[in-house]
Amino acid sequence: MTFLFRIKRAIVLTLLGSMAAVCVSACISVEAAQAVDGNDIFVAYPNEATEIQAPASFIVGAIPKGHSLSCQDQPVRVNTAGFFAHVVPLQHGTNNFLLRMDGGTVQKEVHIKREARIEPISENDLKVASFEPSQDLGLKPGDAISFTVRATPASSLTVVVGKKEIVLNPSSANRGKKTGHDHAVPHIVRGRDIAYGHVIERRSGSSSDIYSGVYRVQAADDWHDVKPKVILEHNKRRLTYTATCRFNTLARNAFAQTQHPLTIVRLGPGLARTTPLDSGVRLEVDGWVGDQVRCLYIPGHHVFIERKDLVFETDTKPEHSSVSSPAPHAVARTINIQPNQYGDSVRIPLDQRLPYQVEQKLLPNTLILRVYGVTADTDWVTSESQDADLKKERLIDHVTWRQASDDQYEVTVHLSGTKQWGYIIRYDGTTLCLDVKKPVELKAKPNVLAGIKVCVDPGHGGSETGSICCNGLHESTLNLAISYKLKEALEANGATVLMTRKSDSEFVSLDDRVKIATDWGADFLISVHNNALPDGLDPWKEHGTSSYWYHPQSVQLAGLLRDALVEKLRFPNLGARYQNLALARPTAMPAVLVEIGFTINPDEVAQLIDPTVQQNAAQAITDGLIKYLGN
Repeated sequence: MTFLFRIKRAIVLTLLGSMAAVCVSACISVEAAQAVDGNDIFVAYPNEATEIQAPASFIVGAIPKGHSLSCQDQPVRVNTAGFFAHVVPLQHGTNNFLLRMDGGTVQKEVHIKREARIEPISENDLKVASFEPSQDLGLKPGDAISFTVRATPASSLTVVVGKKEIVLNPSSANRGKKTGHDHAVPHIVRGRDIAYGHVIERRSGSSSDIYSGVYRVQAADDWHDVKPKVILEHNKRRLTYTATCRFNTLARNAFAQTQHPLTIVRLGPGLARTTPLDSGVRLEVDGWVGDQVRCLYIPGHHVFIERKDLVFETDTKPEHSSVSSPAPHAVARTINIQPNQYGDSVRIPLDQRLPYQVEQKLLPNTLILRVYGVTADTDWVTSESQDADLKKERLIDHVTWRQASDDQYEVTVHLSGTKQWGYIIRYDGTTLCLDVKKPVELKAKPNVLAGIKVCVDPGHGGSETGSICCNGLHESTLNLAISYKLKEALEANGATVLMTRKSDSEFVSLDDRVKIATDWGADFLISVHNNALPDGLDPWKEHGTSSYWYHPQSVQLAGLLRDALVEKLRFPNLGARYQNLALARPTAMPAVLVEIGFTINPDEVAQLIDPTVQQNAAQAITDGLIKYLGN
């Protein structure tokens, strides 16, 4: 279940009735999965312990077949399986709804809690309600600090950092000039939800209590664990508020090394990822935001890595470090191309491990490797002789390089053909290696997938149950049922299949799932999921089949799997989309996550729990993979 269509719900439910356990064949029928007895109204969602952060939600559940249902005396749409979904508006606080079956013979109360309204601060209440930034900062001259404070309206507000005083202005003053209105502006940036590519912000009723301003750090600023203070004055009353965050200015940059393979690297604190780094990569550090350490690849190009993933070459705190070793830098003199079991390896000898990024393109078919802290003195690009079979279809056509900017060395690997089958970036000692995977071939019938290794990932499992079906069935159970049928369909066509989990009680972390596929040397990774929605949308209107990719090498496969599922199941086509999902992120093979249908759409889930429909879904995914290989 992807984040694009839902908010993760950690719902632990005791299923009512006698649900059949999932066996190895994972056959699930409507009757076996039905979670209601003959005279009950079963509500799968929402859970009364959940606080909703939207102006509307939906009640999803099941009643016995052939009966009617109302909510607040309004008819509820129920399908022939007895499954229902009903959108309800929410007021702030607790909302009470009464469900009646058959006009009132059976009743059930549903209590839904919506988050409390953020009320504007009164001018009679002298207070500072919130302060941003909330995390500790490590700063260099030229860095900008954005302050946002929520405090008593119509006040004078100054932020004091060390000896520096920064006056903040009411946000309403600027907005009023442009819009003529002083209401419905975004609250301090927290709690954003994303659905269908649109950002939905929770808003406060007024901007009159929001103050903002920006300060750029000066060379004379000398801050060491300084806590900012707010001086608030209103009608001759004065309040001093001390923030919890601490500011530090760095007299000099520090140096650190990554501790782990596949170290997560982000483009901003907690923001989008870029190419992960191998262990032992040397980095220059010039700041931090909370536990996110700011690393300088080249001037004007920063990334952020969690402090726990780094080892500093001097003191554990970069602000106490001194320059005791040379800056990360090397000279690239040769590029060597060598075959290996994976395919071909482009190797760049260096004298230390330096940071890098990989960009994949299909038009033209290239891999672009950028290495930071490197100056070119490249006179040779060598290629070891290949055996006769490899010469028929050269994997790498040629390699070029350029000095893109000071300390940025760029190598472009020009590939043959129109597809890419995977790559691995790693260090062998201090030699940077970009391993390019050899093509996967379709065989003759009937075993067209013979020799091909497919890792099938049944989404969720164990304590992470995923979304909830109308009848109380967990998404994890449904995913496993379809995945077993997918395994059988793939093996019937000759493929070798490995599943990341084999039982519904088994919990496997996202990182471990990726590691299982990569270590096994999978040619493809397919993660099987079913979808749900965030509160505020309508399960009857927003539903269908979708697939997700992260790297360009997986775009075509994602589209063909989606097309095959839509053709076979006839669910609405929601597209093949880019999304930052763990099971789509590995580079070693094409990796796709499929959302077959929606667990909270009554009509789709009524089909999805039918073993015949599960078999059709499995066959569609298999057909899509065969078509991809045959193109």
